Amino acid sequence: MEDSRTQPSPSRNLVHAENSTIITSQILARLPARSLMRFCTVSKLWFSILRSKYLADLFLAQSKTRPRLLFTFKDMDSGKRFFFSAPEDQTDNKSSTDDKSSTVIARHGITISDLDYITSAPVNGFVCYTRGSSVVLCNPTNGYYTQTFPEHLVHSLNFRFGWRKIQTNADPYAYVEGGICMDGSIYYGVGHTRIARFDVGSENIAFIQGPEDYNAISCYSTLTNYQGKLACISYGESHEMRMWILQDAEKQEWSNVMTCYVPCDKKTSLCTGEIHTNEVVMASRWLESSKPFYVYYMDMMRESIRRVQIDGLADNEFRRIHGIGKNALRISCYPGHVEHFVGCPSW
Repeated sequence: MEDSRTQPSPSRNLVHAENSTIITSQILARLPARSLMRFCTVSKLWFSILRSKYLADLFLAQSKTRPRLLFTFKDMDSGKRFFFSAPEDQTDNKSSTDDKSSTVIARHGITISDLDYITSAPVNGFVCYTRGSSVVLCNPTNGYYTQTFPEHLVHSLNFRFGWRKIQTNADPYAYVEGGICMDGSIYYGVGHTRIARFDVGSENIAFIQGPEDYNAISCYSTLTNYQGKLACISYGESHEMRMWILQDAEKQEWSNVMTCYVPCDKKTSLCTGEIHTNEVVMASRWLESSKPFYVYYMDMMRESIRRVQIDGLADNEFRRIHGIGKNALRISCYPGHVEHFVGCPSW
């Protein structure tokens, strides 16, 4: 007769399975997002692990230690939108007076058709685009997207609820610019003088009066996360950069304007997003096949600037393969992007 004491109890088996899942998740969280996408079809167990909140949170925490620059442009002939990314350059050249230039390599991510205007900087690996009269939530790491119509809606990324409408007393507005997520709220410009703040937890929308002389929807202005506070930045034809910092959101108090001279040409524009070195990021607006592409990191406090060359952005071979041609392409750059595998098409 077999001794029952040698048989593991159901509770012991459950603890062992949970520990095994945790260890597996910790290993998987260190792998590239594209590898995780391929693992979706390995087995039902792996499918369950890969869609777990534990792994998603763990992977996102790992990704946030490796922030990237997200680049995107659209080929008007084919209607295709291309995504590239490159490591944020965090080399400390601030103490060096001899060398303020470096180079990083960009890699091609995904290509999606018919995505038009971007409405926000990346948030936890996702960006919002317009597609005709619809709004598209897109993960540029794996190509997952979902779309809806332009209303006040919330999309839950737990793969159960999708889009749902929220109740709000906010005045209607037709144009938004420069969305950025900070401390559980999303800020974006609405009209020329107001900045909307959407609290993700309470799902309430409030409005902040922008600083004087700041145009919230100008292509020469942007919102950014500067040392943990919301900042408005503008850049004019006189090469003068101005920055205001929101000191008190409830009282709508802004700091005095900070100004400095930036020796960049008129083809350079401000980038919306978070830079982890507390610098303002600027990038070339046009991607030309015959010229190098640069990103500039501006330290407003020190009034210093460093330049980073981005190699691998739609070079001649890439253009030939994808039939893009040699015309200059309007390109957007967003710092603070983190890769995320959430949004497996088979889910």
